[in-house]
Amino acid sequence: MKIKYITCSGADENTNIPHLLKLMEDYPIGEIGIQISADKAAKEMPRYEWILKIAEAISNSKSNINAALHVNKEWVQEFCAGFVAPELDRFLGLKKKNGSPIFNRVQLNFLIGREKTPSLDKVIETLKLFPKHRFIFSYNVKNASFIKQIYDKGVVFDNLYDFSFGEGHEPESRGPIVFSDRLQGYAGGLSPDNIYEELDKINKVVPKDAEIYIDAQRHLEDNEIFNISKARKFISSALKWQEAHV
Repeated sequence: MKIKYITCSGADENTNIPHLLKLMEDYPIGEIGIQISADKAAKEMPRYEWILKIAEAISNSKSNINAALHVNKEWVQEFCAGFVAPELDRFLGLKKKNGSPIFNRVQLNFLIGREKTPSLDKVIETLKLFPKHRFIFSYNVKNASFIKQIYDKGVVFDNLYDFSFGEGHEPESRGPIVFSDRLQGYAGGLSPDNIYEELDKINKVVPKDAEIYIDAQRHLEDNEIFNISKARKFISSALKWQEAHV
């Protein structure tokens, strides 16, 4: 098993941009995950301005910084209905100097049952507007059937296996890869202290040559503030696991 990305989610306007970029420069396998929604990142809000600043810093960096947007609440519902909020549209249009998107991956955090069930055709139609981006769907009990329909339509996406749906709860066991030809991520209760053992669990249920990614947020925070030291330990511990299993 090989780890493709180690996603550290939760960085926001309280996060020091140079320190965060230094972390990503030190660990090219790392990925910044930024949570966005209308009530957090609308125009003229601190997070909106912070995202523009970090995008500029990523563009100017000599390193290839991996960064993702995790879209929530009204913005994800609107996206799935065919409307892209102007702020989200601007973020998705931000580019590195080589023309590739600053935020290469985009996670759509809709949850069927909490939000209105999306229209399959509308979702696929909206995804086609952004061919240079890689979209992530959060796979859980409520979303499983809908995501399989997207898969059956031949849409390319990454699949985040997280049955706690962002609550940071560690599952009793880790599930196998759902779609063999899609990159699958694992989330839910991952922390700097347990990641070595959790990777052992994942390694037991995926094919030997599988490529996966991991995503943590809740346990990288102190009082809901992203902690770069914890993120550094999380990445370092995951890499130690990978080095021991080459």
